[in-house]
Amino acid sequence: MTPKPGSHVVGEATLPRGPEAARLARTMVSRSLDGRAATEVVADARLLVSELVTNSVRHADDSTHAPVHVRVITLDDVVRVEVTDQGHGAVRRRAPNLTEGGFGLDMVEQIAARWGVKHTASTQVWFELAPSGRPA
Repeated sequence: MTPKPGSHVVGEATLPRGPEAARLARTMVSRSLDGRAATEVVADARLLVSELVTNSVRHADDSTHAPVHVRVITLDDVVRVEVTDQGHGAVRRRAPNLTEGGFGLDMVEQIAARWGVKHTASTQVWFELAPSGRPA
């Protein structure tokens, strides 16, 4: 996605698939948003990027084991985070289950001001966060 006019890409990383990907994504988001977003927005962005990267590593139907790409964009006080992988499967919320999981997209739905999925040659799941009381 081309950032909207006035927006700024403040962080971008290509992460290797694997057990460290979510931790690396959280660290990158923290560093990217340091001094650029409210504390609660940064905390929510860290949580949600972790969930999306974990979903990508676990569920993307990517037989090539291509890396996961994370991008952080700001526009005024709105933060957009995009997680892109080479998978081509459907992205669906499912009922959370304590033994099987399913909490990731449910959390995104509950916390993000907006979120969505874009399928092209890859799959991108994105979310936007704004400080409390402000729409994204």
